[in-house]
Amino acid sequence: MIKKMTIERAYEMLEEQGFHCSQCVFSHAADIFNLDPSMALKMSSGLGGGCFCGGTCGAVTAAALAISMAYGYDQPNSDEQNDILVEKLQEFKQRFADKNGSLYCKDLLGGYCFSVPEDEEIISEQDLTKDCPQLCVDACEILDEILADYTK
Repeated sequence: MIKKMTIERAYEMLEEQGFHCSQCVFSHAADIFNLDPSMALKMSSGLGGGCFCGGTCGAVTAAALAISMAYGYDQPNSDEQNDILVEKLQEFKQRFADKNGSLYCKDLLGGYCFSVPEDEEIISEQDLTKDCPQLCVDACEILDEILADYTK
């Protein structure tokens, strides 16, 4: 049985254990795909903070990685499978953006970016990551719905 991502679990991972949003979401996906938990945490660790440059939120990129695991392809000229993958990714991105206003870490953090030392101070002082556990929950809930028809 796959554990549902809860706000408490996300908070524990982010705030108490010091993991990134990407690790929170991809560790959830690891449960779905029976991946080694440690490897999943390592694989997704560099995606946090929009790859630490304010780009696409790590929760979103981790979900994209999970969607790719389910609907991606490994054979040349897989146009039909690519179309399915793109459809699933577009659905995820649209739903996440509709719910949270953006796909981008910098936007979600009020215009601040972890890669700028002055911004990092502001992010910390103003607790701008306070919504990150909910962003992870949102990403996991949408991911669960998108992967509902996935069969291994």
